[in-house]
Amino acid sequence: MIKADATSPRPDIDLDLSRFDRANLPINIVVPKDPKQPLIMMPEVIGPKEALKALELAAGG
Repeated sequence: MIKADATSPRPDIDLDLSRFDRANLPINIVVPKDPKQPLIMMPEVIGPKEALKALELAAGG
């Protein structure tokens, strides 16, 4: 888990926001076990169903 605070200007956070085509925080991303698989972009509000599905996908299931 990485926590970012954008209350002050931060070029590194701005770069990641543009990299993931987002305008603001939060950005919730699940990183798959297989580095060849794409990152799983999560919605801003995550429920248990969405979380479990993303974790299953990330594990390769």
